[in-house]
Amino acid sequence: MSAQPPAQGPFILVATLIGKGKSEAEKLAELVTAVAKRANSNEEPGTKTYRLSREYSEGLKLVVFEEYDNAEALKAHQAAPEFQALAKAAPELAASFDMNYLNQIYP
Repeated sequence: MSAQPPAQGPFILVATLIGKGKSEAEKLAELVTAVAKRANSNEEPGTKTYRLSREYSEGLKLVVFEEYDNAEALKAHQAAPEFQALAKAAPELAASFDMNYLNQIYP
């Protein structure tokens, strides 16, 4: 899996965040939900999909499935105030954060 988005064309990003504890995971979920609301609105036309999921067991792991038209769309997404709030808070709330860039093979 790539650590960088492709230079051009569409791609998928899978981000995994693990909260330091239950309250931290809940706060992360609130912040990512705000990011998702903007990403799924008309304010981010280059964002095709933005879905937040949580693991069943402890509820500490959050997985975000994102799909973008291109790297410029991701840059626009990351410049949004909701994303900036998440980026600022994540170091205090997340025990780990991982991003994987993927190319779709089959719909």
